[in-house]
Amino acid sequence: MKKVSRKMFSFLAASMILTGAFVSCANGSDDSSSPKPAAGPTVSLSESATVSEVAAVTTTGTATVSGSTATLTASNGTYVLTAGSQTQTQAASLAAKGTWKFTETNATSPKYMGSYTGDISTIGNSETALNLKVEKILNKGVLSAVVEKKDISMTVPTSGTFDATIPAVKVSSVTSYMSSKMDVQYSSATNYNIYSNNERIDLADGKITYNAVASRKNLTNGTSAGDIDDNSYKFQSGTYNIANGTLTGTVNGKTLSFTIDADGNLATNEGVAFYLISGSYKIYANCVSVADGDKSYAQQKYVTFCEDTGKTGQVMDYKKVGSAATTRDIKDITYSIDGNTVTLTFSDKSTKTATLSDDGKKLTLDGVVYTKL
Repeated sequence: MKKVSRKMFSFLAASMILTGAFVSCANGSDDSSSPKPAAGPTVSLSESATVSEVAAVTTTGTATVSGSTATLTASNGTYVLTAGSQTQTQAASLAAKGTWKFTETNATSPKYMGSYTGDISTIGNSETALNLKVEKILNKGVLSAVVEKKDISMTVPTSGTFDATIPAVKVSSVTSYMSSKMDVQYSSATNYNIYSNNERIDLADGKITYNAVASRKNLTNGTSAGDIDDNSYKFQSGTYNIANGTLTGTVNGKTLSFTIDADGNLATNEGVAFYLISGSYKIYANCVSVADGDKSYAQQKYVTFCEDTGKTGQVMDYKKVGSAATTRDIKDITYSIDGNTVTLTFSDKSTKTATLSDDGKKLTLDGVVYTKL
């Protein structure tokens, strides 16, 4: 879980560009003149997500290297490994690394994708050991994050064939994306804009659901452009379709399109807007924004539960004070649930208890109330 969720939440410090219908979701305003909302689920799709296993795939073949790319040709498909950029110092002190993809024979889109470590430049000159991490898989025509990352240990001999098995991986029936943003701008007691918001999009079988937990404190020349109470929640749903690499969703009567980039994320012309995560993760979030001069801050807290990785998860606390860099406190946990009581066990063997609401949509830990995304 440590590697899974730290990668999953690496986007939390990034600044996302949001447009169209999802801005109205995030800022809590509704346009009463909008068309009638498209029919959609009444609860988050992730509530009914199921997890299935994709069988292992055995591969064997030969390898060639051209520049920073290695091509490993197997009888049932092709691996392409692309080295990441490194400085000379990094190259001398760290193992080479990059990204990889496996495309089945006669297919146009990769079936598996992920990252790798190992020096592909030695292929053909000496025996080369590589470690590939399976992170994404093509699922019903959409690139989805696997529930739990798996490793492939591969040895490419100096000559002859390689043998490698892509292990069985679990994938959710729901494809999910997350966006997170925090910012603190404080000029004076009458001019400031401080916000913290998290958004989740779930897709399955033509249906789309949207959740947001947000907070905002705003004044411009003493006039508010619309505050959002701490830990405010919004849910909307509708329909979507995917064609020619574009996701078009209709939510709350508004239509918005995203490009699905090569990594499976949702992007606009300005860059990535929502990052791909596993649809099986249960995520509880708390967002706070405080206007207090040079002590102004935005804060996001999370508790994640990953049932399908053996009841592992994390407790996270991200905080940005003024113009200082964001601080991050991340603790790995295992957990058990008995009725409304959740027992969290940390890596140092200490424990805490949290309380779930009867409907499972709120979690209280250390006096902080988290809302389910």
